[in-house]
Amino acid sequence: MFFDLLPETGLACAHRGARSLAPENTLMAAQKAVDCGARCWETDAHMTADGRIAIFHDETLERTTDIAGHPEFRDRRDIHHFTLAELRTLDAGSWFLAADPYGTVASGEVPESDHPAIRAQVIPTLREALDFTVRHNLPMNLEIKDQTGHAGHDTIVRAVLDLVHEARAAHLLLLSSFNHDYLVQAKRLAPGIPTAALQEEQHPENLVDYLRSLGAAAYHPDHRITTPELVRELSEAGLFVNLWTVNDMDRARMFIRAGAKAIITDFPQRM
Repeated sequence: MFFDLLPETGLACAHRGARSLAPENTLMAAQKAVDCGARCWETDAHMTADGRIAIFHDETLERTTDIAGHPEFRDRRDIHHFTLAELRTLDAGSWFLAADPYGTVASGEVPESDHPAIRAQVIPTLREALDFTVRHNLPMNLEIKDQTGHAGHDTIVRAVLDLVHEARAAHLLLLSSFNHDYLVQAKRLAPGIPTAALQEEQHPENLVDYLRSLGAAAYHPDHRITTPELVRELSEAGLFVNLWTVNDMDRARMFIRAGAKAIITDFPQRM
């Protein structure tokens, strides 16, 4: 299963793919993660208006697509209000060249020869991402985005698991979410697939007992609220700790020395 495929500690997990080298959560970013030697990749799943599962992080489309240039969609911005076919008409790559969010375009770390492929990127489906991960034997940390308030809230976990099984990708998967009820559902439906609790702002009380009550194999806290001492405590309790999003190499080394299983980073090429 997922953790059996990885080194004992200290691996680099490419956050939304190698998102400093290609547009996040695209198949190009996943390929860049492979190319730079990442041992796994993290990505995100949302449900569309027609019940399909798309790979995308934000709830709204402005930041990483050209939705502003589509007057036919002027009254819609939320990903949950679009069908998959509509989402696939959007350019999910050119923003990266214009925004240069990590300065890697200006520095030349993203070569000009990559620019045409970047402009051609679209929002992938989960099935495409799963097929990629199976083809490259690249473990995937899949975050199921919280669908509270949307039609997919009651169905996304089962829909994700159906696709995972269809793609024969279960052995490569770690399922994570900020909605910890989803983890309980996933554990009930697919007990063999490990789960991880995402957390920000503050840790739950009685953390070890809480994680065990969820059936979680791992804890994914924001590194800014986490100490090496907590990493050691959880590791000694038999829980894996994968920290997000760590882009400072000295801080990454500190957590690795404390026993962190993975460092989720925007810069896997520099790890």
